Amino acid sequence: MTDVDSTWSQQQRELWQRLAAHDFGTSDCALTFARRLAREHGWSEAYADGAIREYKRFCFLAAVAGHPVSPSDAVDEVWHQHLTYSRDYWQRFCPDVLAMTLHHEPTRGGRDQAKRHYDQYAETLASYQRWFGPPAVDYWPDAQNYTASPARYRRVDLARSWLLPRTSLRGLDWRRAAVAAVLLPVAPLLQALPLNPLDFDGPSFLLLFLVLAVVAGVAAAVVRRNFGPPARPGAALDTWSTAYLAGGPQRVVDAGIASLIADGKAQWNRKQRRLDIAHPDTVRDYPLDEIARAARAGNGAVPQIVRSVGSKLGRIREPLVARGLLIDNGQRWLLGLYRALPFAALTAFGTMKIAVGLARDRPVAFLIFLTLVTGIATLLLFTVRPQRSRAGDLLLRDLNRSNAHARRAPRNHDIGLAVALAGTGVLAGTAYADFHNFRQASSSTSSSGCSSSDSGCSSDSGGSSGCGGCGGGD
Repeated sequence: MTDVDSTWSQQQRELWQRLAAHDFGTSDCALTFARRLAREHGWSEAYADGAIREYKRFCFLAAVAGHPVSPSDAVDEVWHQHLTYSRDYWQRFCPDVLAMTLHHEPTRGGRDQAKRHYDQYAETLASYQRWFGPPAVDYWPDAQNYTASPARYRRVDLARSWLLPRTSLRGLDWRRAAVAAVLLPVAPLLQALPLNPLDFDGPSFLLLFLVLAVVAGVAAAVVRRNFGPPARPGAALDTWSTAYLAGGPQRVVDAGIASLIADGKAQWNRKQRRLDIAHPDTVRDYPLDEIARAARAGNGAVPQIVRSVGSKLGRIREPLVARGLLIDNGQRWLLGLYRALPFAALTAFGTMKIAVGLARDRPVAFLIFLTLVTGIATLLLFTVRPQRSRAGDLLLRDLNRSNAHARRAPRNHDIGLAVALAGTGVLAGTAYADFHNFRQASSSTSSSGCSSSDSGCSSDSGGSSGCGGCGGGD
């Protein structure tokens, strides 16, 4: 599977060239279209330029996708502003650039319209992936986040309200920042301390201990990143191999159940919290057949299905191990040992200082606490061993990227793959949310439902579009 469809026709290339070159008639104005957009929404000019690019891609999809398309909130804000440039929109953009009319109208509201909007948004992301690659998350959010709350953008009177922007920390390298924050105050102190660290005074030793804890954490991360067999080439992973790589047997069962429900071969019984399959013998594709038989034998209880099916997934696991995507049991033991060693050494170091402190009648309570923490970290790193190799992590990252549309807004035939990649959380906001709510409740003490709102917009090529909750017109 490729991220972008390279087979554009000459007509489609010419359409995109016209869209990319369109300046909204403001190139000679002091206040350009992009600057006005940034000013009125509190965006940076770079973000506004990106939103305009996404709007042009949306318009391209409206013309070529062959189905109604729905914009994200950010793209819709660009569309709203473009409509205020009415001469450009109706006299130049639609007839000369798009060569079609593209209408925008509000939704009629209601559950049916909300479902229609979800379906259109899911199809939009799938078409976007085909033509332009993975949709940028800053402009195209997950469908469950997009439909679960009203539109994010509001007009604000700054004379009556304060407006405080949220701070984004996504670009910060936390590991480097943590190391720098610890090392900067430590370096001058080390010059004035005894050569034997066990003779350090209490505060100086605690500071050294914390620095070594950071170093041990970095060492464990480096071991994790570089440990594992080299990847071997192989065929593209199917849905079930992807599920096993992402989450093991439980994820395979979750993806299988979701797929059976989406295909109409099973129903989730919300009241009795079980999977009902009327005709399990008609399910013949592996591993769905194993799930169907286990559901019949265990009266549809998911934990029993997982226990029964988990031992029968060797046909999926073994090729992943052979390709170096999963780590075999012997290598996992070594990985746990290598990751735990730095913290084990630090725990021993802390224990030695505790003994010295007790012999000298010094307070050691805080050091005992820190040493217990590193001891617990040692046990966790040794016993909780990763299943995937570095190659498996990289392949899974690529699979998530190349199937971003399925993760964010799964269509019916994407349900199995979406759950395989991201778990049942992708079902929130869909017709299959009851199964996700059960799985969430079974893995934590709380459950969450899903909700939808009448927010969003849609367009119908050559026809009309809906906004403020969608309903594409005819």
